[in-house]
Amino acid sequence: MSDRFWAALPEAKQKQLFYLLMIWSSIGGIMLAILISHLFVPNATLCLICDFLLLAASILSVVCVLNGKNNCAINIVFLTPVFIYGYYISEFSAHLPPVETIHYSTWWLIAGLVFLYFFSNNDSKILLYFLLSVATIGLQLFIADHLLDSFSYFDPIVTNPFFVFLAFFLSTFYLRRHFNHAIERLKEALQRQTVSLNRVIQNSPFLISRISAERDEGGNVVRLVIDKVNNAFEAAFKLNLHEVQGQDAHYVFNLIFKGKLDVNKTVLFSRKGISEIQAPHIDKWFKIHVINPSYNLYYLIFEDITKVKKKMAELEANKRRYKVLLEAIPDIFFVIDKDGIYEDFVIKESDLFKVEDANIIGSSIFNTGFPENLANKIYACIQNCIRSNSIESIEYSLNTPNGTFLFEMRLAKLNAHSVISVARDITKRKTAEFKLEKALKRAEESDRLKSAFLANLSHEIRTPMNIITNFTRMLSDAEMEQTDRLELTDAITENGKQLLNMIDNTIHLSKIETEAIEVKHAFCRINGLLRDIYNQYAPHIPDSKDVRIRMNLDVHNPDFGFSTDNQLLKEALMILLDNAVKYTTKGTVTIGYEMIRNEYIKFVVADTGIGIPKEEFENIFSRFYRIPNAINQTTSGSGIGLPIAQHYVALLGGELEFDSTLEQGSQFWFSIPFSDGQGYMKIVS
Repeated sequence: MSDRFWAALPEAKQKQLFYLLMIWSSIGGIMLAILISHLFVPNATLCLICDFLLLAASILSVVCVLNGKNNCAINIVFLTPVFIYGYYISEFSAHLPPVETIHYSTWWLIAGLVFLYFFSNNDSKILLYFLLSVATIGLQLFIADHLLDSFSYFDPIVTNPFFVFLAFFLSTFYLRRHFNHAIERLKEALQRQTVSLNRVIQNSPFLISRISAERDEGGNVVRLVIDKVNNAFEAAFKLNLHEVQGQDAHYVFNLIFKGKLDVNKTVLFSRKGISEIQAPHIDKWFKIHVINPSYNLYYLIFEDITKVKKKMAELEANKRRYKVLLEAIPDIFFVIDKDGIYEDFVIKESDLFKVEDANIIGSSIFNTGFPENLANKIYACIQNCIRSNSIESIEYSLNTPNGTFLFEMRLAKLNAHSVISVARDITKRKTAEFKLEKALKRAEESDRLKSAFLANLSHEIRTPMNIITNFTRMLSDAEMEQTDRLELTDAITENGKQLLNMIDNTIHLSKIETEAIEVKHAFCRINGLLRDIYNQYAPHIPDSKDVRIRMNLDVHNPDFGFSTDNQLLKEALMILLDNAVKYTTKGTVTIGYEMIRNEYIKFVVADTGIGIPKEEFENIFSRFYRIPNAINQTTSGSGIGLPIAQHYVALLGGELEFDSTLEQGSQFWFSIPFSDGQGYMKIVS
């Protein structure tokens, strides 16, 4: 049988021919083995001619099956009486008496009848075989001389060959006819159903095409051909039945879907799922369903899902639009059910949070990082919102990889089972409020200090001005002695310098406030600078103070210096030296410097004065602040000298530092970069 012929047969017919081939092949194999044993085993020959004939009949049947002539293979069963005659009746073979083999013959005839039942649909053949079988049984009984007394010879009657064969035939033939009638009725019902189905398919609103498959010798589909399309298919794609019938399915669907539909893959791999396709020229979307009712028949059902797709696209666009709107709002939106489980959320993408839906949705407020007391509070607010339809607010802090942030959570009822939570980042607002409050306190303190400064400045200006005015008036007295006149002159000079120093500090503070100070770097000879400061202060120390100024120069080369702002450095050192002299009544005030690894130069001003209490360390650089102590009441000062010096040192690239011990003295120092230095070589030993 050719592969093409085999593939073209229905599956049931293929199975029938396969079984037929197996039966005759098995019989042929058995007969070949028997024949070989009869030829080569002594005294084993019964009917050599019968063996050859049966083997030949088996071979003929196999050949008939392989060539697709199943009737030929089936009709060979009619030779069964011949082989029974040869084996059990004829005189040219050695066998038992016919009366003893009559039952063998009966069962072989029954086997042939079963063979016809299975493979033949023709009742005439079965009746003909029945008659031949009855004749064969009668002939064997006749030869055995028991034809007339068979009913008395075989006792009980159920052992009578005629009765056995006739009972089997009548019961099975009746069942066969009954089932054949039932099959016919089912075929008629199936035909009616098919007609109805075709009518339904033809008038169905779905687009349906029926496709048949052409297969090669290996059973592989080589071509899909359109057999039929329904009215909806014709109307949707503007194709008539006579235009597509018999056409290659790949060509037709390539024409409809512009090459986007691989009909072979869609049909042959239909079990992998329902596919969706768009027909661009008619702007429609279809869902493709594939039905395979038989081996070579397929139905392609195109479900128009254009409205659904457009509605989904519209919903998706609305979702994206509203999500963009929500993301534009710098808030985090959560939907939380009554049990505290997150159902949905919208969060603006930023570096603050890196979370995904899978990490939030389905999680509980009790396991997403909230402290237990805060989670309980949120849960209580959720219950209160749902119960009383109120709006609840909670402020809390949250630790993130970028630091700690403050949030305000507002909860409102969404429905009977959930609430919507809006979490707003209030870190900047709270920080601003805190800074504003702090700035307000600083402003209030600054106002207080400024008021004190102005009052103090008024006093500080009024006192030397009164002294200068009064002493100047006294100098006009011609009778004043020369010694008194010199004392008054010294007092006027001292108060004038004090007044001038106060005015200079006020001007410096004004420049700092207006950021009008410009740093001008130039080469500065340090030893000369310190000698100028020393010469300016040493001669004018009041006689009432037992204070001596010392200089500590690390490098004695007169050309030693480096690049810095000479004026700012001098102003800073003069302020520090002025403070040291002012708050020292007895002892030594030292001004000097030292080199640090030829990278920095450290300036130091030290005294043996009253010192600074430890509790006042944090206020020492505050503007307008004066340490409240006994000596302060008799010394002048506005409380802005050290802040000015600190600012100048910062402009020079350093930091003003200090240390002090009460009643033992203070030390101020700062280090600035030693840039473009000259003359700093020194002999160590």
